Amino acid sequence: MKRPLTIAAIQLPAVEESAQPVATVQRANFTLAAKWLEDAGRRGAGLAGLGETFNAVGIPPEARSPAAFKQTHAETLRRFAPIAKKHRMAIVAPILATLDGVLRNVAVVIDERGRHAGDYCKVHCIENETAYGVVPGDTWPVFDIAGTRVGVQICHDNSFPESARCLTLNGAEIIFWPHLMSGWGGEFMDVLLRAPAIHNGVHHVPVCYGCPRDRSWMPGMLIGRSSIIAPDAMILADAGRYPGIALATIDLAAPRIALQFTRPGDWVWKIDMLNDRRPETYDAFTRPHERLKPVPAKRKGNGAAE
Repeated sequence: MKRPLTIAAIQLPAVEESAQPVATVQRANFTLAAKWLEDAGRRGAGLAGLGETFNAVGIPPEARSPAAFKQTHAETLRRFAPIAKKHRMAIVAPILATLDGVLRNVAVVIDERGRHAGDYCKVHCIENETAYGVVPGDTWPVFDIAGTRVGVQICHDNSFPESARCLTLNGAEIIFWPHLMSGWGGEFMDVLLRAPAIHNGVHHVPVCYGCPRDRSWMPGMLIGRSSIIAPDAMILADAGRYPGIALATIDLAAPRIALQFTRPGDWVWKIDMLNDRRPETYDAFTRPHERLKPVPAKRKGNGAAE
């Protein structure tokens, strides 16, 4: 029996940092996100996600104080819960928010009835985030929404294969990856987009931001490429470099099938992969690691790395 689900990866426009008050920028970000979520709902999405800390886009790091984001979590539920309920569409809304007095990079998850399903706090925060007060999380929750089980990893989390694997072991069938990645956008990015799906037999949903439509995308800009990727690494939908929505209907009852993988014939790969794990040999993953001093990339006069 098929288990169809239409997923929307909403690629909002990237914007430059603004000198406007934080409250003004946040209001504009919420209004824009609500507009795009409504569009995804009208197009039949049953599950939709936004990019990393969408509410803080355009706000300089020095203005990101806990006080400035004290009401953000409540505002997310106030603005988006009615949209979720109206369209019967679960929502993954990544925000910068102050929770219990602590600044978090957090994904707020709302189910298709408009109820708060829970939160995921980014585990692997970068130095720039912790410098303005963001505190990392330490759990890998999975949410029962839209008739499936959804996990979230945020930006730098995807630098660590353990992130998606922990979510998979906790039961995730779909993993959202809201992020703010930039760079050259070639083979490196293609691997990051597809690897969690390949390694875990899940649908992977990267969500980034698009460059302005009146500009040509260039290396160094936010990467775009919000997409829906099947367990066999096929890209089912891709928003490209510009603002837009990657929309695809998947069948959760159609897992990745492997031929002659561990025995003759066609078999469900994810089950065999999980059965063949050897966690008793993985102690290196949790062994304490001595923090190393960061090393800058030295440059010669011609700009080449030494």
